[in-house]
Amino acid sequence: MLGFLGIIKLENMQLEGFFFYLLSGYFAGSVLHYLAAKILGPILFGRGFCGWACWTAMALDFLPYKRNKAGRLTEKWELLRYVHFGFSLLLVLLFWFVIQYRPIPMSKLELAWLAAGNTFYFVSAFFLAFMLKDNRAFCKYLCPITVILKVTSRFAFLKIEGSKENCSQCGACTKACPMDINVMEYVMNGERVLSTECIFCLTCTTVCPEAILDDTFKMDIGGNERIRRIDPGITN
Repeated sequence: MLGFLGIIKLENMQLEGFFFYLLSGYFAGSVLHYLAAKILGPILFGRGFCGWACWTAMALDFLPYKRNKAGRLTEKWELLRYVHFGFSLLLVLLFWFVIQYRPIPMSKLELAWLAAGNTFYFVSAFFLAFMLKDNRAFCKYLCPITVILKVTSRFAFLKIEGSKENCSQCGACTKACPMDINVMEYVMNGERVLSTECIFCLTCTTVCPEAILDDTFKMDIGGNERIRRIDPGITN
């Protein structure tokens, strides 16, 4: 998708490109991508794009820190993604209304914007991964796309569910979750995994020794966050 729409078709696949195309009334392939993968699609499959199709996460998967042993940092760090989203939106509004920039389809300027944006994503993602020893640190703290995904994925029909009666409470699912979700706590409360941080990678279903976790398709409202965080009383 990045290669065809971004490099061959010269469309700006960054969040800013999506905003520009909406303002222009240009129904580009990247607009379809955002609608299907990041706005309407998550109502069905949650944040599956993050777990299976994100090209930034694809590169991060080659790094050695697939499991975050300590847990997440405080919620204040997660505010950075909202700052990032707001900066991207303000940048587009500045270029549109003040500089009078108008995107030109199939132009090298669109490719330059895409290259600059992706460079920032990859550099910051690798920096955070090595600094925090967590491959998914960018996804948790800085990715602006999650601001959209966390809203629509609340209504996802497809979520992970486990059998409370058959759970041995070993905690393997929680320890293995790359997004630091306390999966076992959802199971023991008789809930599906309602966290909007779930990227539907299915890791928890594969590590469960009792094989009690599976994807289920039904209606409920997510947003009840049960996240494993670093104990503030523990210092390194």
